Amino acid sequence: MNKIFNKILFFMCVNLLPLFGFDMKVTGQASTFSKIGFDAKKYDPNKGIYPTETYATMMGELDLEMNLAKGLNIMVGGMVNGIVYDSTIWQGDGPLATEYIGYWAGHSGQTLQSPRFAMIHNAYISYDYEGIFGIKAGRYETQGYDWFSAFNQGVEAYAKYYDTKVWILYSDARASAYNDWFWPYGRYYTSGAPLMAGGIQYSKNGLSISPYIYYIPENMSAPGFNITYDTNPHFKQEGFRSKTTIVALFPMYERINPTSRDTIVFGQLLGKNAQTLFIRQQFDINNYSFGAILYKNFGNANGKIGIYGDPITYNVWTGSVYDSGPSLSNMIGKDALSGFLYFGSQILNFKWQLLGRLTSSPRANEQSLALYLNYTFSEHIDTGIKIEYFRDVTHKGYYIGNGPILQNDNISDRSHAMVHITYSF
Repeated sequence: MNKIFNKILFFMCVNLLPLFGFDMKVTGQASTFSKIGFDAKKYDPNKGIYPTETYATMMGELDLEMNLAKGLNIMVGGMVNGIVYDSTIWQGDGPLATEYIGYWAGHSGQTLQSPRFAMIHNAYISYDYEGIFGIKAGRYETQGYDWFSAFNQGVEAYAKYYDTKVWILYSDARASAYNDWFWPYGRYYTSGAPLMAGGIQYSKNGLSISPYIYYIPENMSAPGFNITYDTNPHFKQEGFRSKTTIVALFPMYERINPTSRDTIVFGQLLGKNAQTLFIRQQFDINNYSFGAILYKNFGNANGKIGIYGDPITYNVWTGSVYDSGPSLSNMIGKDALSGFLYFGSQILNFKWQLLGRLTSSPRANEQSLALYLNYTFSEHIDTGIKIEYFRDVTHKGYYIGNGPILQNDNISDRSHAMVHITYSF
């Protein structure tokens, strides 16, 4: 599949582009990212010690965007990302930073291979006709899906008639192309199968109703919906705004038996079906915002799709690389219940937010308090830091990563900081 995309791209560049007069723009960025784990003990599962890792990266990206005609665009871009520090080398059982940067398990996503630290992440052609019809095909970053995020190798399209929009998505493979997480295109978390989705969205006067379905052949069918009501959809940090979002998903699993387990989260029983419910209420007053989130799984609702992208919009990969996932939070585990409270504001180029979370699940309980700070120095330089207190209590009878079954509750400190500096051009 990768060879097919490369041949198509080469044909377009060599044979088609000279026929057009077009606008061309070169963009890119250089970025560094660090996760700093505050628990830097040596890894020792026999003593119940599962530390939190530290790793640092250097990433570079270059993109070429061409506007061939009104609404018709082509983009080609490459990215390299490298590990400049990995604490797991001396903490034990390492090096493990390649679980974040360079992880490669082939196109199927099932066969672990040598890490890859470079990829063509953008290679697509898109056409949009005045917001009425649009199509995008190739490799590109997705936006606006509840249960699919990051980069897609495939195609998406939409058609809109007045207040109603119909959309479809086909994903042959998915990638993460960022400074903190770098996985080349593969069929991760879908048991080696492609993924398809489609839905209808009705939007008028701040109300949006969107039923949809996600489908993985011979694995899962998952109907769901998103209902959002925004009292001030054109809010620009002046006045008052209330925004309510309700998201639900109802996965039904295929080709399973009573002992089928989720091999991509925590090895828990999958079951035949599950449900997940997400509710967020946010209020904005001028440049301040505050709100609450409730996220509840009934059964193993995240077992096949819920880590492909979550409506939470907060990073669910904040645990330890020594745990399952790697580093997945228990908030997406079987029968998990999580509550969030947050408060923040934006003052000119400075943003901050304080977020508290409590999670309860059969496998583990978590308590977290995170402070997010971001400052944009100019149109070219952006920097941010997150400092998070994170306590994890994994219950006896379960296991952590490759360790033995726990005979007692295990309390681990997952507190950490995340820092990035990005230069864009």
